[in-house]
Amino acid sequence: MLRFPKRKTTGIAIMLTPLIDMVFLLLIYFLLTSNFVEQEGITVSLPKVTVSGLYSEKAVLVVIDQAGRFYIDDRTVGDQEFANLLRAYISLSPDKSVVVKADKRVAYDRVTQALDIAKTSGALQLHLSVEKRPESSNKL
Repeated sequence: MLRFPKRKTTGIAIMLTPLIDMVFLLLIYFLLTSNFVEQEGITVSLPKVTVSGLYSEKAVLVVIDQAGRFYIDDRTVGDQEFANLLRAYISLSPDKSVVVKADKRVAYDRVTQALDIAKTSGALQLHLSVEKRPESSNKL
């Protein structure tokens, strides 16, 4: 009877060091290439709501501060100049939408005035910018 030498079976080993290196490199890549959105400009305190929709980043942004002043492109504009300047910005906007970012302490009349001027200036979509309310405080 012939006796053959018993073959040694090698176990399968997963090398974790290269795997961890690749995950680390991917993490660094995504951190360096990600774009963190930070809105600059006039500081306003927005009202809080439970549900809010999204709007296009190409929309014309109109800011109304606590004193009721209109801002377009971070510069103050008067009431008469506001309508003319807004009309020019809407004509250049690809989706003809306007976002009104009004301080929660501003008079309601001032916000409706801005929305009315935007609509008569040719805006097809009107949006109000708000902050999302935390889920735990759904009080009306």
